Amino acid sequence: MRLKENNKQCWQARSASHLWHLFGNNKLIYERNFIISQFIYKPCWINAAASPQPDFPSSKMFALKYYWILYIYCTSAGIFSLFLFVHKQCEDARDWVFYGDFDSSIQKEYDFIVVGGGSAGALVAGRLAEDKKYTVLLIEAGGEPSPLHDIPLTSPMLQLSPYDWQYVTLPQASACLGTTNRESRWPRGKVLGGTSRLNYMIYLRGHETDYDDWGWTRDDVLHYFKKSEYQTGRFSGDSNHHGVKGGVYISDLAYRTDLSDVVLSAAEELNFPRVDLNDMKSTPGVMEPQVTARDGGRWSTDYAMRLISPDKKYLHVLTNSLVEKVLIRGGVEAYGVRFRRAGGTGEVRAKQAVILSAGVVESPKLLMLSGIGPTRHLVHHGINPILDLPVGNNLQDHVTTGLDLILLNQTLPLSEKGVLASPYLAYEYFLNYRGLLTHPGCEAIGLFHVEGDVKPDIQLMVLPAGLSTDAGVVMRADMHISDEVWSEYFAPLVGRQVMTMLPTLLHPKSKGCLRLRSANPEDPPIINPRYFAVQDDVKTLTLGIRLIEDFINTKAMKSMGAELNTTPMPGCQNHTFDSDAYWECYLRHLTLTAYHPVGTCRMGTNPSESVVDLDLRVHNVSKLFVIDASIMPSMPSANINAAVLMIAEKGADSVRRAVHSAKHSCSLREVFLQTTTTPAG
Repeated sequence: MRLKENNKQCWQARSASHLWHLFGNNKLIYERNFIISQFIYKPCWINAAASPQPDFPSSKMFALKYYWILYIYCTSAGIFSLFLFVHKQCEDARDWVFYGDFDSSIQKEYDFIVVGGGSAGALVAGRLAEDKKYTVLLIEAGGEPSPLHDIPLTSPMLQLSPYDWQYVTLPQASACLGTTNRESRWPRGKVLGGTSRLNYMIYLRGHETDYDDWGWTRDDVLHYFKKSEYQTGRFSGDSNHHGVKGGVYISDLAYRTDLSDVVLSAAEELNFPRVDLNDMKSTPGVMEPQVTARDGGRWSTDYAMRLISPDKKYLHVLTNSLVEKVLIRGGVEAYGVRFRRAGGTGEVRAKQAVILSAGVVESPKLLMLSGIGPTRHLVHHGINPILDLPVGNNLQDHVTTGLDLILLNQTLPLSEKGVLASPYLAYEYFLNYRGLLTHPGCEAIGLFHVEGDVKPDIQLMVLPAGLSTDAGVVMRADMHISDEVWSEYFAPLVGRQVMTMLPTLLHPKSKGCLRLRSANPEDPPIINPRYFAVQDDVKTLTLGIRLIEDFINTKAMKSMGAELNTTPMPGCQNHTFDSDAYWECYLRHLTLTAYHPVGTCRMGTNPSESVVDLDLRVHNVSKLFVIDASIMPSMPSANINAAVLMIAEKGADSVRRAVHSAKHSCSLREVFLQTTTTPAG
């Protein structure tokens, strides 16, 4: 197959510019979507000379046409999903039809190869290419996002789509009793931008002691948090804690319901103040969350990459390409990767470093396929072991529960199906970037110390909806809810106003592992998080539910008629409702991932207990780095999105320092040899 990128997709660039013209003459939105129209469909991404300049037609007919098309798509979840499927299939077909063998547009060698164009990888690639000293190849297994990825409220509908890896865990022994086959679905982004294209956009850093525990300093991580940020919200004037020059836009919510102020007032009744939780020390406390968004639309790391490094001469992106193996010379030095694309395979080499940013699932999988991991496990799958490291161990995840646990007597304007089918709301979003479609799902957030520890141990996320809100159209499948639990617990709530306060276990003691299913790179790995394997996790999360009960009993919440849903969870009817035994049963049935898995390529100083060192270099292999959520030794006291961005920034600097150090060492060695060698003759 030949990668002919010069002229194949110029029509897409023009089409993209037509679509984006619907945002009118707003300067900020025009600027943002000029970037999108140039790059979202990777027009001539590799050869900058052939890249056309997007034309923005004066007529708004393009906007009107796109609006009506989208309205038809979004009238039902099924047609929405069909659109995503067709969009992805067309992209795949394009690869098969137009691309033969690799040609000169893909170089045989780059300074850096970054594997994975997701939350971390896209940002790493952008940083390595920004100073125009190095060439960078970013390889992404997924394709480009569709225009619908920008709409915040569509996040649930992007799960189980072609843009999701659609991982499923092993059946859990002590948890997930109310899900199908006792499994948990793990959505991860298989698209340029990765999970930053699928997530709920919450930007929360955690507590400063989280990073002390990692072996990094709080001042150091604050620097990299700030470096990633382009703060446009209410904290933009606080230069001590927030950045305003980074590539990731951080903003306040563009839309929220009345519930937000009610919950924040309830927190104040309970003596939990409204604070800036992103100062990493003001806990316990609550806040209206900030999100990775600009002008009401999702801002993912592929946008950040293109904002940081717009020059395509130095940064090449290869999508729909699955890396099969890291090439390692003599078992001690990484020098390239092997990958497959559209039915063919190829190899490309890296002069300076190979960086794995494929995420908590794919990075450890790729290391093991390359011969780095538990020796016995590799031998079992017929893989020649190069290095025995605990790859795949230390798997941790934030566990949550509590969907539809609170009933209200007031109506909130959120119904997934109804919202997407509303012409007025679509008009508000597509022409003005306002309204309910800009809603990320969560509109109040808090960090709490239910057991009196130094760092918070419970997070509450407030959602003005529940699993029953969409009548089982989308969320039921996303959460993998069993037929029995749906029909007996959630279905009777359809049509009633529910809300959710998700109590999230921030520091689980239960740890799982990830292993290869086979030596075939296309097979998903075996994922076993071992939820609630340690009883202390149940105890702490039960205290989180008790905290929710405290909120329900405040005057502020009672003003909306808030009451606890007393319908017994199927399987827990024999326990007295509201007893600790009942809540333990409830938790073990309605066990949900908060979508924050980490730790499978643990960072540390001891190779027997970790995979990478404090500079994110794989132990005992030169020129090989891992930079993503998999390196986290333990969980931050927050959603992991912000921490992953920080890791990407810090990791990119670590790579550059390593290259500079290697060059400096080589030059000193050459000087030494020249001064100590006797000239011939």
